[in-house]
Amino acid sequence: MTKQFYDDFSKLPIAKMAQSIADMTYLFNETKVPTSHYKAQLSKGFEEMVEASVSVSLVNTIFNTLQALQKESPKLFYQAMLCLDTKVKPNSITPRQYQAMEFTWSQFELNKKKNILDKDFIQMFNQVEENGLTYYTQNQQETNDNE
Repeated sequence: MTKQFYDDFSKLPIAKMAQSIADMTYLFNETKVPTSHYKAQLSKGFEEMVEASVSVSLVNTIFNTLQALQKESPKLFYQAMLCLDTKVKPNSITPRQYQAMEFTWSQFELNKKKNILDKDFIQMFNQVEENGLTYYTQNQQETNDNE
């Protein structure tokens, strides 16, 4: 079996691994990433690296639960979300709050809104996903400076 680059790479000390990764990154469209960035990433503790994975797993569990609840009863799901946002506790809801909740649902349905969350937050998510957080925050700062 032919020896591959990984075989030697996995035995390198962190500093040399970082330099090697920086060199490989440069070979992709001459992209420059400082060796110190890779060294910091390779030096992170296992717990810190796993944290994001665990977080995504928990979000996935909650997402699946919410998705099932929304499919089962879109109205009740929406009203529960409305209660969360307005800090109304369903077990102590007043007749005025119930009326407001029912009317809000009817208007939501009438307007056939496709998003539950505020459109500004959906737009923020889409912009950060597409362009990255650094670009988004710089763009927001420029927008605020021009106002």
